[in-house]
Amino acid sequence: MTLLMIVRNRIVLKEGYVPFEVRRTRKGLSLRIELLGKPLEYFVDCPCFGLPEFLRLFLPALEEKIGEIKGVFVEKIEESTREDSW
Repeated sequence: MTLLMIVRNRIVLKEGYVPFEVRRTRKGLSLRIELLGKPLEYFVDCPCFGLPEFLRLFLPALEEKIGEIKGVFVEKIEESTREDSW
């Protein structure tokens, strides 16, 4: 049985915040960030990373795009064994 996970919340910037979502499925890991109403998406076809580690890999590149990151907050983690349950 493969465990699927999704993590949602926000990245805090110097002036405001942006929502994000990290998702693990059987196909891999994806990161989605809403920037000024436009989604920025990254995907890796290997679910070998933990969700926090996957997000941490992208933080330096994100800082170049969105500015200084003050913190990352995670309040909601959902787990499922069915991909279509989200």
